[in-house]
Amino acid sequence: MQASAAIEMARAGQLYPALILHGGSLDERRRLATELARTLLCGAAAERRPCNDCRHCRRIDAAGGERFHPDFQVLERDLRTVTSVEATKRFVETAQVTPFEARGQVFVIAAAESLSPGAADALLKNLEEPHESSPRHFMLLAPSQFDLSPTLRSRSLSIYLGATARLEEEPVDRLAGAAAARLESYWRSGAAVELMATASVIEASADWKDPRAERPWAQAAAALVRAAEPLEPSRRRRLLDLAAALLEAPPLRLRGISPRRILEAQVFRHLRERRPVSAK
Repeated sequence: MQASAAIEMARAGQLYPALILHGGSLDERRRLATELARTLLCGAAAERRPCNDCRHCRRIDAAGGERFHPDFQVLERDLRTVTSVEATKRFVETAQVTPFEARGQVFVIAAAESLSPGAADALLKNLEEPHESSPRHFMLLAPSQFDLSPTLRSRSLSIYLGATARLEEEPVDRLAGAAAARLESYWRSGAAVELMATASVIEASADWKDPRAERPWAQAAAALVRAAEPLEPSRRRRLLDLAAALLEAPPLRLRGISPRRILEAQVFRHLRERRPVSAK
């Protein structure tokens, strides 16, 4: 879903209670969380929300400002690497009571990708038990929705803010050309070694040392989309499917799987053609 559609749903009082705001930069995710919260809690008529002038709008800020609204809470990462279960439980305690001032409540988890397993479980319990008398919304901010557990994703509406990594055109063009050349050799010969070479070209195009980095995967996906443009429909579809699969690959890196293994597996899965066996 796009951010503009989410704002319209919030204005109409139809927004899903749990949201994942992913992609873009941290500032972009916080800005959207602020706008959605103001829309949900604004005191103006529905068609004017958010008015940015009422006492609710003026006191809501997800960007770390000094303004405070008792029905708008932001949970920041409390430890160096994770958001702890203790902090999460304290955070969601407020969700058990009725709103203090506004008609509903909004809870923002600023670094949802850092939730420990216990913290994710504590949050999940609140997502599964909606408030009976007033609207309550949770917003999970993360670089990628795939940084979160499948259970959290299944109970949330995903709002994508665009690629986290701002890509430069030259590296994308260079990789697109190199990948297209290897694939053209594969389409002609059917030799599996050409698919291995395609994976090697992608691996050589970026620095994969940081297991959490999204830029290499986004760059590879963008290059494959570009390389797919002149292909006939069936091959274009397979190359686009490969690009989509690479965008979902970062969680595999967090499980200790090497970039080369991921790239080769996905390239063979999506691009290998099953050729008929010649009769002897």
